[in-house]
Amino acid sequence: MNAKERLTEFLTSEDLNPIKVVSAPGRVDFLNTHQDYKGLPVVAIAVNRRMYMAAVEETGRHFVIESLDLESRPKKVFDVTDFVPRGKDFDDYIKACIYSLIMMTKVAVNEGYRIIISSDIPIGGGMGSSGSLEVAFLKLIAELLEIHIPTMVLAEIAFRAENRIMKIPCGRLDQYAAAYGGVMYLKPTWMPTVEKLSPPPFCMIVVDSGIEHRTAKIHPIRQEELNRGIQQLLDLDLPEELREKLGDSFDSTAWDRIREEEILPFLSSVEEIPAKRILFTIRMNDLTKIAVRILRGEALRANDLYRLRQLGIRTERPKEVLCGIINKQHELLRDLYDVSLPEIEKIIEAAFEAGACCAKISGAGLGGTIIVFTDIKDKISKIIDEVLAEGARRAWYVKPDEGVRVEV
Repeated sequence: MNAKERLTEFLTSEDLNPIKVVSAPGRVDFLNTHQDYKGLPVVAIAVNRRMYMAAVEETGRHFVIESLDLESRPKKVFDVTDFVPRGKDFDDYIKACIYSLIMMTKVAVNEGYRIIISSDIPIGGGMGSSGSLEVAFLKLIAELLEIHIPTMVLAEIAFRAENRIMKIPCGRLDQYAAAYGGVMYLKPTWMPTVEKLSPPPFCMIVVDSGIEHRTAKIHPIRQEELNRGIQQLLDLDLPEELREKLGDSFDSTAWDRIREEEILPFLSSVEEIPAKRILFTIRMNDLTKIAVRILRGEALRANDLYRLRQLGIRTERPKEVLCGIINKQHELLRDLYDVSLPEIEKIIEAAFEAGACCAKISGAGLGGTIIVFTDIKDKISKIIDEVLAEGARRAWYVKPDEGVRVEV
């Protein structure tokens, strides 16, 4: 039974007639993983694993939030004036959304509702469940208050709820993917821009490794390592042009303007781990630029082919190049960013043996989700069977899906 069916069954059994129902998609972190918090462009794919949220009755001056997906179906109750989060539970994210909504729009939230949540997006599974929760709730509140919030504003309110209020060091990818849907090329620095791209020419399988992770325990460590490397570089006798590009921290570095050949001679004077993080950032971004051109239907340039050969991708056929880029980005995540695990590598190896052509980690890594692609549709069932046999918890054949929407 999927999330929509579970919600319908619950509403029927409780004889509840919902006031409004909305849903928002999960997402896979397709290209340039671990880059949005550095201000670099990323490509996400919203998929047809969705979170549903129904307002079923007015409750006066308090909210009652119920999840059908958590054990014991907990109820969270809070007053409409008590919107300061105190922890990291699902109701804290909702409180942060109310706080962010009031701060950004000056909208008054004076009435509470009983809200039922049902989701097909694994929690802590690398598919952006918190972003989907935030975007769905904000869309629901906008519908209940009968106000129009533009898509970008909705996504930004959700981002600021998690990043600024919850203090979770995320970028904008999750919230914008849930709001916009489809295959989205996001330039996340202010003001963000969103471009819709063509889907990759493969069948896509999302694999839940079953290993839970926490973005808040991964991003700060990598960010500190990058900062350490930047400071060590700044202590060297650098060309002034490179020094200016480096800035003074990972989020002020002009990564998009730094070429590997100009920084490589100096990385030998940097500790091994920070040097790896810096190389990762540059190489991932270079590969993403080329992949985006392919998804736009543009011809590859001579310097694209030269850079691909530098990074070990020697084909010139666009589909094969894209597949090579996906695999290379996983290698970079594994070897230069250290966010893979032996269990994940075994799952990916099983997928290749079953007929996959490319695969990579989606999300923060050290668990969570893997995306697997095949250009042979008949191989999908075998791939799913093999990754499950190798220890994955769940796997789904998915397709790109639309962003947040009001359900009939």
